[in-house]
Amino acid sequence: MDYRKLPHGNEKVSTIGIGSGSLKETTSKEIEDIVTYSMEEGVNLIDTVMYDTTAAEPINNALKGHRDDMLMQIHLGVWYPKGTYSRTRVPRNVKKGFEQELKKYSTNYADIGLISYVDRVKDFEKIMSNGIFDYAKKLKQDGTIRYLGISSHSEEICKLFIETGEIDVIMFSINAAYDFKPSWGKLNLKNERMELYQECEKQGVALTVMKAYGGGQLLNEKTSPFNHAMTVPQCIQYALDRPGVVSCISGVSSKADLDEALKYYSTSEKDRDYSFIASLPHRDIMGTCIYC
Repeated sequence: MDYRKLPHGNEKVSTIGIGSGSLKETTSKEIEDIVTYSMEEGVNLIDTVMYDTTAAEPINNALKGHRDDMLMQIHLGVWYPKGTYSRTRVPRNVKKGFEQELKKYSTNYADIGLISYVDRVKDFEKIMSNGIFDYAKKLKQDGTIRYLGISSHSEEICKLFIETGEIDVIMFSINAAYDFKPSWGKLNLKNERMELYQECEKQGVALTVMKAYGGGQLLNEKTSPFNHAMTVPQCIQYALDRPGVVSCISGVSSKADLDEALKYYSTSEKDRDYSFIASLPHRDIMGTCIYC
């Protein structure tokens, strides 16, 4: 297992983490076994946002006695009033939802607290004006959140938050399909995305990666925008090569999925090479929703 340091602190984060969104597709016992196995293999980062609360209890069971061994990325602005995911910008519900998240995992702190799914300027302005951002900052001051961040799919929004000087971590969607655009028969990197990655590295804002496989589309020749399938290790290598990135959070629904991601560490540099995409045709793909 490889680790990268969070720039604004001393914690070292495994370069592969676990996304909880797909864990609901298996049994409670298997979920517990997956999380336990991941820790045995050195994984120390888990993101807890999910479609419903099915996986929460087995995750909690796996973490009993091991809470300090796992960095938990817990979201603010999400709650599960009927057992299923809902986003909220009502301050009292943000507070209630976050407190419920801590209780679900038998913890009194979040290693990383993310204001969840901010993609529009109006949403940013609401968060800044209605007390949500102040609440998040107070949680950090109190030690209830150790690192403050956001999750977003928007370069513009990420830059607005970075300008506050308060952000430690950004969870951002990164993969080759999102980063490149066709131009004059070639693939060119989108300047605004590379500028964001470089700014994060400059400011010490850590990037944790979601959608590294493009919701699975990049792994299938028929759905890949390159008309050519990438492998899981290639997708992970691509994400980890971006400036500012500390960890690639892989959605897993089985131990086999986790093993496929962990295979990254045993593959050769040649097996992880993704340079072939530069010579392939490209078409745009729609983002795949992963509970945000």
